[in-house]
Amino acid sequence: MFATFMGLVALCQSTGLQAQGLGVASLGATGGLNIPSAYVLDSGDMALSVGNYQPALIGNFSYRRNYSLGFGLIPRVEVFGRFADYQNPKATLPGLPDINGPRDISANVKWQLPLDMAGLPKLAVGATDVSGGAVNFSSKYAVASDEYGPLRWSLGYARAKARKNGSKVLDGAFGGVEFKLGSTRATALAETDGTQRHAGLRYYSEMLPWLGDGQVVTTLQRSFGVSNMAGRKADATSFNVSLVLPLDTDDSTRKAKADAVHRPLKPISVMAGDGMTATAEDRMDSLSRSLRASGLDRVRIGTLGNEWVVEYENYRYLHNEADALGIVLGLAAEHAPTGIARVNVISRKAGLVVFETSVEVAAFRNFLRDGDAGRIKDTMGFGRLAGYDAANVQWAAGDAGAAQHRSLLRVELKPLLNYAFATEYGAFDYSLAANVRGTATIWPGGEVYADLVKRLNNSSDMEPGRLFASSLHRNGLKTLAVQQSFWLGPRLFTSVGVGKYNYQAYGTEGESILFLPWNEDTLHLKGSYQRNKDNTLPSREEAYAASYRWKFDTQTWVEGSYQQYTDRSTGPSVTVTRWFGDVAVQVFARKGGNSTFVGMELSLPLTPRQGMGSGPVQLTGTPRYAQSLRTLITNAANPGNYVRPDAVRPVNLNYKSEVELLNAGRVTPEYIKEQVQRMRESFFLYARDQIE
Repeated sequence: MFATFMGLVALCQSTGLQAQGLGVASLGATGGLNIPSAYVLDSGDMALSVGNYQPALIGNFSYRRNYSLGFGLIPRVEVFGRFADYQNPKATLPGLPDINGPRDISANVKWQLPLDMAGLPKLAVGATDVSGGAVNFSSKYAVASDEYGPLRWSLGYARAKARKNGSKVLDGAFGGVEFKLGSTRATALAETDGTQRHAGLRYYSEMLPWLGDGQVVTTLQRSFGVSNMAGRKADATSFNVSLVLPLDTDDSTRKAKADAVHRPLKPISVMAGDGMTATAEDRMDSLSRSLRASGLDRVRIGTLGNEWVVEYENYRYLHNEADALGIVLGLAAEHAPTGIARVNVISRKAGLVVFETSVEVAAFRNFLRDGDAGRIKDTMGFGRLAGYDAANVQWAAGDAGAAQHRSLLRVELKPLLNYAFATEYGAFDYSLAANVRGTATIWPGGEVYADLVKRLNNSSDMEPGRLFASSLHRNGLKTLAVQQSFWLGPRLFTSVGVGKYNYQAYGTEGESILFLPWNEDTLHLKGSYQRNKDNTLPSREEAYAASYRWKFDTQTWVEGSYQQYTDRSTGPSVTVTRWFGDVAVQVFARKGGNSTFVGMELSLPLTPRQGMGSGPVQLTGTPRYAQSLRTLITNAANPGNYVRPDAVRPVNLNYKSEVELLNAGRVTPEYIKEQVQRMRESFFLYARDQIE
């Protein structure tokens, strides 16, 4: 037997491995059919899965669903949230519980040990169902995995916590194999999870460009020798479908996309010859027309010695200010006449300078042609605030130096979603609405805005008089306010607003951000005060927060805060934010009084990368939509995981100045340097046609 096994291993090694990706196990972790493996999602990958597997010892249910959402949060660490819903559907009266089986939210985490040695398998430790009001899938495990040719194997040991009926999930020794079927993208799997055995087939799709280079993984499995709590056979067939999606685009991909443009730029030697036919004024006029044609606003161009100064405002490229910056730097470098050595770009929002970037003209021209990012980064200069005197700039005559304001009204559309998830009254109760925000700049840093809400749909339990009626969105004018933003000194940014909030309350809100001089960290103060005009209870709402944001690097932030929450409870909070391109994933813990909530938030732009250009009325999506999922940690003071939608909620500013004006906090020099390949890509995607 041993000789046969070793022969199979040798055959596998000689065949050669064709790695196809990772599957998601039903328990909510990368792995086999039910068991976890020692592999983890790559940093920046997201996995979304749905399936109908149910452990037989849980009970006998006709409706079985597993949903999981996972992220490669940091290198070697993946975090999954799982929702399991096992029911025998029954008719119930409105407002009464519909539950007769487990409806469970759980969190899973896995850490791959940093042991990369030849001949040593991957090793990982993990936990399922980390915390919550009920114990259904709680287990801790250690696992080893490796690959030999077309064979992938995992072997581990788990200790599970028993449910009330004494059953356990993922307990004892477990293991499994996955074997690639010839030259196909299919594999065969066989495993035991310590309590039951399974076999199945899995198919890995190619990377799908139309799906953001995501990969679809489908699995069909069958259990064997399984018995339920009554001792009767309970073998069953189930399925699982997963989407594994990278949230970020690496620099090599961006470079390749830019290099694939059908019309490459002219060689620099040819440009020098062409430049004799146009004056410096002609080139500034041409640059001004090109920038406006690219959809930018308040364009102004001038000279300062042998340098160009270019100002602009961007409300078209709302995923990331780096897109607009790449367009401006690229067009300015290509239009610059002989004698202009450097281009200084001033990025404005609402008339305020938010950051400055400068680069050598010759270096950026070469970068556009060869994509060598190493040389260009050494020539870049930055200033977080206005570091120049605009009065000393010789601004161009006519339109090129006028900074004409073409966007008079910006209209932003975004969804609003309130929900109750995995309760005894429903798997998902919701209220969905559309928020239409109109914003107009009235003076430098000053804006007036209004939010109009229109309810679109809701579940029956959100209706007036029902259990979750307090979460039903209201129709009407929600906000009408004036916001003033300004710099108090070289590193202190402040934004304050006053007006009507939350339909019937009048009050004020504000935020200050201090950029520390010795590193990239920031201090934040924000608060809100509202008073209801009809003196309903509560008659006033006060919430504030003071926090320190430690930027471990440009993609990883850790923020510690002390808060007074909207329910007037007070306590600390900690938030870990990971950026993957323009998507941010947050894991947070907030304590208010005797209640502690933990959760995850996903934040992303809901608008095209290139939206509507500037004009009298400019229609956009939202540059940053955030949706969170949280759960109450049970303890002696909170023995049940009750739905408390208004408890321990942090201050939520109606006008988020960091999002609206500061590129969601991504304005540091190191961050801008890391985006140079994206700048080059955006130039070729959106501005290349403005040349020649």
